[in-house]
Amino acid sequence: MNRRDFIKISAILLGSARSISPAYSRSNTLRYLCWDGYDLPRLMSEFERLNQCDVISESINDSPAAFAKLSLGGHQSYDVVSIDSPWLERLDQNNLLSSISSELRESRYQQYYPQFRKQFLPKQNPSRNWLPTRWGWIGPTINTDYVKEEDYLSYEACFARKNRGKIGVMDWGDWPILPIALYLGIDPYTPLDKVALGTLRQAFRALFKNQPVFIPDVSIGQKGLLDGSLATLIGTGTYLTSAMRRAGFTQIKTVTPRPRNGLKQGIIWTEGSGAIRGRGLGELAMKLVEYTTSTHASYLLSYTGATCNLTPNIEVEKLYSPTQRDSLQIEDVGYVLENSHVHSIVPSIAQILEIWQSELFKAS
Repeated sequence: MNRRDFIKISAILLGSARSISPAYSRSNTLRYLCWDGYDLPRLMSEFERLNQCDVISESINDSPAAFAKLSLGGHQSYDVVSIDSPWLERLDQNNLLSSISSELRESRYQQYYPQFRKQFLPKQNPSRNWLPTRWGWIGPTINTDYVKEEDYLSYEACFARKNRGKIGVMDWGDWPILPIALYLGIDPYTPLDKVALGTLRQAFRALFKNQPVFIPDVSIGQKGLLDGSLATLIGTGTYLTSAMRRAGFTQIKTVTPRPRNGLKQGIIWTEGSGAIRGRGLGELAMKLVEYTTSTHASYLLSYTGATCNLTPNIEVEKLYSPTQRDSLQIEDVGYVLENSHVHSIVPSIAQILEIWQSELFKAS
């Protein structure tokens, strides 16, 4: 049994046990769809105690699947969701998220990094109905015991013949694709024409000729970096490396490539929380959204789970020890925020994924 299955089964059993406790009632039970980590017992037990309720969580494997589940009627089965920001944005556009009060919005606005204030809580357009919770960045992940950091300040190394068979590609949908587009000078966050899509096709073909190793799981990617069988991984980033650094492998790190031809090469991913509209426990659900974005919960989310991920709450930085700051590469944050795109909806993602799969099939 893996960790995710254990947590899921434990949550079900725990929920069943609590349903017979006189301290709670079935009418006060929240259903929570979330990434691994948001359902940490230390987090959820405190929220349940403070609000005299139950939280039954269900972990997800990927945000697109969670979005599809919710948008096809599954939203009627959940009260709160914590997934990647573009998919929360789509849920919001589909009017599936409850409105966030101006008081909550303002309190979080004061706590976030300035860059996140501008991106997620703009004063001129306060209509977004979800709040960012965790973030990190996508860039080449390396082991400095085996490669030089300066060689991976660009994605050029991924196409070099000397790295044939040693480039890892995370099998995570669009994540390995977006950095390649940026390297080619193509902004994937704008609609792409036939010329841009054709350029991407040629790049995918060149990458596949270099015989990359497709990595389906974080632990496999971590092992490949540690033993040197992989020179780098693309399509991942701090989500994979921070936990390794926390464990003492500080030679593992995520690099932010230098801007190329005026185009930023880094990508910031974000997760967030929102309450599902129209559910009977709307007020309680919004309390969980508020709780997951509080300074206390943000600290726990950022460092005590299976993965380490930064939080948009700048106040949390004050709580980190020097070792924790090093694990999370806090000293790189300023450069990352300045030289990265904040991940959002990719307008041409369907066409891009189709080309990727087509070229992958031909290569195999």
